[in-house]
Amino acid sequence: MGSESEIPMSSQKPRSCAENGEIKIDYTAAQMDSDEGSLGPTTGSKRPFDDDKTFDKPSPSKRKRLDINLTDKNPVSILNELRVGVKYEVVDVTGPPHNPVFNVYVEVDGQKYYGIGMSKKTARAKAAEEALKSFVQFPINGTIFSMSNATVKNTDFTSDKISDENKPTAVIPPRDKNPVMLLNELYPNAVYTFTHHETDIVNRFKTTIAIENDSFSGTGSSKRNSKCAAAKIALAKLIKYVPSSILNGTQSDLGSNMTRESMLKADGIGKMVNDKFSEVMEGDTQHQRRKVLAGIVMTRSDTLDDAEVLCVTTGTKCVSGGHICLNGTSLNDMHAEILARRCLISYLFDQLELITDPELTSTSIFTLKENNRGYRLKDGVEFHLYINTAPCGDARIFSPHEDSGIDRHPNRISRGQLRTKIESGEGTIPIKGTFVFQTWDGIIQGERLLTMSCSDKICKWNVMGLQGALLSHFIEPIYLKSLVLGGLMKESHLYRAICGRIENTLQGLPPPFLLNRPEMLKSTSLEGRQAQKAPSFAVIWAKDMENPEVVFTDTGKTNTGISAVCKQNIAVKFFRLHNKLSTIDDDEINMRSYGDAKESVKTYVATRQVLYEAFQKAQLGRWVAKPIEQDLFEFFEPAQSGPIE
Repeated sequence: MGSESEIPMSSQKPRSCAENGEIKIDYTAAQMDSDEGSLGPTTGSKRPFDDDKTFDKPSPSKRKRLDINLTDKNPVSILNELRVGVKYEVVDVTGPPHNPVFNVYVEVDGQKYYGIGMSKKTARAKAAEEALKSFVQFPINGTIFSMSNATVKNTDFTSDKISDENKPTAVIPPRDKNPVMLLNELYPNAVYTFTHHETDIVNRFKTTIAIENDSFSGTGSSKRNSKCAAAKIALAKLIKYVPSSILNGTQSDLGSNMTRESMLKADGIGKMVNDKFSEVMEGDTQHQRRKVLAGIVMTRSDTLDDAEVLCVTTGTKCVSGGHICLNGTSLNDMHAEILARRCLISYLFDQLELITDPELTSTSIFTLKENNRGYRLKDGVEFHLYINTAPCGDARIFSPHEDSGIDRHPNRISRGQLRTKIESGEGTIPIKGTFVFQTWDGIIQGERLLTMSCSDKICKWNVMGLQGALLSHFIEPIYLKSLVLGGLMKESHLYRAICGRIENTLQGLPPPFLLNRPEMLKSTSLEGRQAQKAPSFAVIWAKDMENPEVVFTDTGKTNTGISAVCKQNIAVKFFRLHNKLSTIDDDEINMRSYGDAKESVKTYVATRQVLYEAFQKAQLGRWVAKPIEQDLFEFFEPAQSGPIE
């Protein structure tokens, strides 16, 4: 072997390298050309070692990912470099003077991004983080690092171990945080109190959060859900903030237009209905079982201060075809929301009856119209329907675990189709393309009794009103102000089901009828899925009832007689008011039967025909009506009041 040339050690910089576990010292000189930066001539057989090239210069591929070093700058500085001239505005300052909470937004490309913090600086940084995420693809899994949470230290890269404490901590934007996490950061002294109700299967847990002198409550089927619901309410009231939190592993289904006021309104209405049901069913654990709970709340102003619950109902089934009757004493549809609407009709008749007494006229919610023909609601009176889940039918045809509330397949044939409920069962099926005409003798012989789904009926109410045909003799159409759901809400699906599917085909409505688009709200106290058999009874409580009714779904009657909201009792109320109150139409025919009274309101009948044609034009199917024999009973026929055999 040849010998290597000798190089003076004083002119060399020793370099250590590891080869096969052995440490060797390399004294080879590495000379750099000062102008070109290339390797100069060297002596010796070993390749010169370039210190600058190895450690100081990042690879071109890494430099192309992002020119801004996120770990060296806060989000505000990054945003100012990418978007010159952006301005930050303080929306609101909440909390006590010694512990303020700032809500700040920044507008970028016409879109506002919000941030919340205990100081303006922190709030601006969080708003900038939200804005940056919308148009910059960041490294490290898209995470933005904040200098307030990341500590940069001198790291020894020759060490075999690097401590985890040197790693920067990712900042979670407020709108991606769990509401409980965000609340604990803003109010670390919050006190949580949990209550467990064994008898209430659906809302078994209740969480109360005490913050200073305020308390906030939420309910749920688990402690986690109730805690999250209470935290959402607290955030909305304390800092006017609506979190888009993650709940039960799925993205929140709050509507895109959900505001703090809307969320508080939905929670207030839902709480009133649930509390009223617990109150009227106290001590009756047997009939507290339910799958669907509905109720109607009436308000007289923009707030819930004077709101009152008019009715609460439960139920998920329809009458058996073998128990339909000819005198209007059996209830056909005992789904909770349908029963709630029947309770409202009964209440409206009672309010009209107050007008017949001069001393009580002022207490009625109705007032005489300006033309002295019929009546209308007093200013400010509104009605809100609460259902603890999406109504059956088209509004419930979606996957609960879809990542977004947007329908990715709006043109599927199954979208918007009219559907009928299954007799003595749960769920709905689409109506066949052929026309279905139900006959009395066919059903008695064994043909299935078809009942339109709740989604279809709510869509009908949004055109024809909640009042029905009989009340249309006396009053204008009454429409829902809002529809509040306690779970299974997908905004796009719900909107399509209750009004959107006929927007383009509904034409020629006679005034004062219109297509109503109620507010769609969702309560934060969500109810989980109940994997159990639906009870074979329905519960009805209305404002004028001392005790709730229990109606058996196979017969449509109570165990002592008939329901207070059956057709027969509604007809009696109509007959008492007829010829005593001013009516809208003067050309009414001689009405002897229940069916005559319904068909004699010409504008209502014309509206119904326009609605059915709109469904057909949209190729959604034909509306299926009950056999005409059901409405041929006369007003003078007495109602049954004895026990059912």
